[in-house]
Amino acid sequence: MMKKNEKMNYRHTIRILGLKISSHNFFALILCSIIGVSMLHNTLYRNKKLSTNTEIVVAKIVDIYQVNNGLRLWGYEMKYQFYLNNNEYVWRHSVQKNELDLIHIGDCIEVIVSLDDKKVQKWNKSKGSFKCQ
Repeated sequence: MMKKNEKMNYRHTIRILGLKISSHNFFALILCSIIGVSMLHNTLYRNKKLSTNTEIVVAKIVDIYQVNNGLRLWGYEMKYQFYLNNNEYVWRHSVQKNELDLIHIGDCIEVIVSLDDKKVQKWNKSKGSFKCQ
């Protein structure tokens, strides 16, 4: 009976670099590595695009709303609109709860937009929001 359990345990482990790892933990390790590499790539790409060939635009806040994941509150987002090269763009940006007092529908914000990839944007939070002219 003991040998059967030992075989079961042996079957559910993987040996990597001399270390025995549970197959479930190995799967979690691979998944976390893939997610980590993806997040790192996304951050490096975004920083690269925002460091060169950008333009600062004034965007008008058109909506502020709660984001739910079905069961509970996930956070808040603001939707803003701006014009660049005679084209209208409407995007959204996540907002922390403590920033809700700083923004109001109808106010304007300053947004840094990559001219190479218009989807790469950054709200200049240091400017806050201000009345549109």
